[in-house]
Amino acid sequence: MHSKPDLLKPLDPHKDHSVRWVRGLESIKACFDDRALAVFQVDILSRDQYLATFQRKILLSPEKTLMLAVLRDAVVCFQDYAGAQDQRKRRLFLETEEWILSEDSFHLFSFENVCASLGFDAGYLRRGLMRWKNKTLGIGHRRKASSG
Repeated sequence: MHSKPDLLKPLDPHKDHSVRWVRGLESIKACFDDRALAVFQVDILSRDQYLATFQRKILLSPEKTLMLAVLRDAVVCFQDYAGAQDQRKRRLFLETEEWILSEDSFHLFSFENVCASLGFDAGYLRRGLMRWKNKTLGIGHRRKASSG
C-alpha cells in the first residue's frame, strides 16, 4: 500500500519543531527557524485587551480616582433618574442636580473642585448636562410651543 504523503500526516508537536511556534516558544530552546516563524504567530490579545493597555496612559492618584468615581456616579444618577416618578429616585436626581448646579468651591468634593482637580471645565460640563436634561425631558420644546 501507498504511504500517506507528509502533508496529510498528523503533526506530532514533540517530534516536529515547526509546530511549536504556533503554540508559543521557549526562546532559549527554539532553533533559529522556529524563532523566525514566531513573528507570524497569531496575536492572542483581543481588540479590547489591546486597547485597554493603551487607553489609560495617565495614572491618577487615589484621590483623583475617587473624584472621578464621584463625578461618574453623579452623571449616571443624573441621567438615569431624570424624570423619575419614584419618590426615592426623584430625590436622588434633585440632590444630584443641586450638587451639579452649585458653584461652591469651599468643599473638597464640590462639583467645582472635583471638575477642577480632574481638569474639566465645570461650567461647560454643567451646561452640557442641563442641555441634555432639557432635551430629554422635552423642556425646551414645551417653552417654544407655549410661547408661540
